[in-house]
Amino acid sequence: MRNIKAVFIKQVLSYIKNPAMYGTPITFLLLPLAFRIFIPEIQPELIVTQFLVMFVGISMIGASAGFLAEDRVTMNLRFMGMSGVKPYQYLIGTCGTLLVVSFIAITLFGLIGQHSGQALINFITVSMLGAASSMLLGITLGLSKFADFTMIIALLLGVGPVFADANETLEQIFYFTYTMQVNNAVQGYLNVNPIGSIQIILINMTVLLIAFIVMNMKNGLDGEKIVKKMA
Repeated sequence: MRNIKAVFIKQVLSYIKNPAMYGTPITFLLLPLAFRIFIPEIQPELIVTQFLVMFVGISMIGASAGFLAEDRVTMNLRFMGMSGVKPYQYLIGTCGTLLVVSFIAITLFGLIGQHSGQALINFITVSMLGAASSMLLGITLGLSKFADFTMIIALLLGVGPVFADANETLEQIFYFTYTMQVNNAVQGYLNVNPIGSIQIILINMTVLLIAFIVMNMKNGLDGEKIVKKMA
């Protein structure tokens, strides 16, 4: 627990010091708010959904991968590994920071979209599961040889469902992605139990967790491996 707390505090401070990390979520929140103010006739649910999906797909993948990249460059990752921080502790501490950020942002998205009651609870639940999936994906990509393609993948997952709303082919392509299911649930099923979307998101999370474990076993966060590489 001490290691998790140390990683959490470190990542919170890193997040606060890095405008690139919190600038994008703030932008995604301000844009639907601006639409609500200056174009009052627009459907708040529709415009909020579009920017919510971009927040989940782009901001959270980028932030989690950014934490890992920063920790590698600054040698913090090596230091934490040598100090006994386990991979799961790093994952929990890092994702814990972003889960707090996500909860605040997603709640604000829900309020801007004028959701309330059970609809707001469903909105937050589905969106938080999507954000957690993005965190797993971001850290996994950061550990893999595809790290350079992280933002391309983030853009595809963040923007793809928005375009898929107007294109059947894209809808079929993105259907089983967690961001598409967040999009579908938030748009159409908030007043009922969005169990179908949640199941697909959980399958995505399971696959991503397995991918993280595999990537970590190959060249990840384990302190003993780091020490061996230094020898």
